[in-house]
Amino acid sequence: MGNLTEDIFRLCGEIETLRESRKVFGSQLDKETKEMKTGVSKMRAGFRKDQKNMAVRTKADRLQFVSSLDTEVSGFLNAFDKAHAEMATNTKKANVEFVSDVASHVSGLLSGYQKDLQAMGEATKRENAIFVGDITQFVNAGKKETKVMMDGFRAEHTRMAKVTKADRKIFVNKLENSVGVMRKDNADDLAGARAVWAGRPKGSKPR
Repeated sequence: MGNLTEDIFRLCGEIETLRESRKVFGSQLDKETKEMKTGVSKMRAGFRKDQKNMAVRTKADRLQFVSSLDTEVSGFLNAFDKAHAEMATNTKKANVEFVSDVASHVSGLLSGYQKDLQAMGEATKRENAIFVGDITQFVNAGKKETKVMMDGFRAEHTRMAKVTKADRKIFVNKLENSVGVMRKDNADDLAGARAVWAGRPKGSKPR
């Protein structure tokens, strides 16, 4: 057997060895690609879980805030009712005492007493109206602040959801591009090897 024939046989053997190496490389690449896809799936599942947990925590915080606000407003209203009842009791008691004192005086002072009592009633009514108006204004302001805060929560939640979705999309696009480049390089390498193999001399066999 001539040197050229031996070189060709040795070349065919090296080609077979390289082919086996490429097969191993292709299998390893497929395995790594599957592992990478699995990791990406786990990561996306983690993103969804974190977003769900964040939504649950945000909802719980909003409910707790609203419940706390309702409790405070109820406390204010109860305190107002109690103060109003005490004021009415004290006013009634003072009026009774005042009437009793006036009754002991000369009948000529009765007319002046009635005028004073009427003036006091009107003043008390005005003060009560002012007090109720202040409480109503405070409650309405609290409702407006609560609405503003709830709108802020919803806007922030929507913004965070958009940012998270955009980040995931960018990551997946980069990953798909990287895998596509790796697959193309591997396909080009295999195509080149097939072309070289197809050009070997006819009837030659590897050792």
